[in-house]
Amino acid sequence: MPEEISRLLHNGSEIIVQTWTDRVMSDRRVYSDARLSYLQLVDHIPQILEEIRDALAREPEYAARPTQGQKHGRIRWQQGYELKEVVRELMLLRTTLMEFIETYRGALQNKQASQIMQAYRRINSFMDEELYRTIEAYLESGQVAPAAEVMA
Repeated sequence: MPEEISRLLHNGSEIIVQTWTDRVMSDRRVYSDARLSYLQLVDHIPQILEEIRDALAREPEYAARPTQGQKHGRIRWQQGYELKEVVRELMLLRTTLMEFIETYRGALQNKQASQIMQAYRRINSFMDEELYRTIEAYLESGQVAPAAEVMA
């Protein structure tokens, strides 16, 4: 079942990204997005979705390897986002994912509640770890001078 939801997310990735960007742009708690292009706003979200699909296909491993969330946190810091905005973006991504699965649940062959709950738990576990790593990378970025300041 997690593999089936992984495929569902793969097939719907464009819808998920578009829904997420619409939510971010209309959320009054995220205001730094106004000065970004669409591509800058989307940033690493497609790659984060890919990591989520991988986490669904197998037990998630939170090794020391860099994640897209870490890259996302660093870039958002460079773009002048406040930490609360970065966190809000990831909260909106989690909500978008859960609602997408619920909306397209009928397309799943195996609709057992226990299987869907297992997938939700994996997504939530992944998103919790992604939030942590994103916040960590964002805060660490603030401890190092931005590249533009170093070069000046």
